[in-house]
Amino acid sequence: MTTLKTLTAAVALAALGATAPAAFAQATSPADQQGATGAQTQMGGAMQSQITDEDLERFASAESKVSEIRDDFSERLSQAEDQAEAQSLQLEAQERMVEAVQSEGLAVPQYNEIATRMQTDPELQQRMGSMN
Repeated sequence: MTTLKTLTAAVALAALGATAPAAFAQATSPADQQGATGAQTQMGGAMQSQITDEDLERFASAESKVSEIRDDFSERLSQAEDQAEAQSLQLEAQERMVEAVQSEGLAVPQYNEIATRMQTDPELQQRMGSMN
């Protein structure tokens, strides 16, 4: 039984960590998502929107809060008694992450875009690194 509990917690934790940006995208309304898509389309389709230094500062602060929430809920998920509790904790974590992002003045789609670009854009990574 302990092995099943540990396995469930590990799967839930992996799902939470790996899908946080995707979860944020799902947490937004279709109008928000369409607005973000429309803005990108207006800028030339494949061309990505400009990320300002202010956006990066907001992102860094939001990312710090999201990481704290992720760490807190990772611990709680490892102690979940069953699948239902684990799912409830995941939903609570997602809600708190969305609130953390929005409290920094970023829309969830904007946070997701920056997070995605940070993984693949060396120039953006360098800009972020020079801000610290």
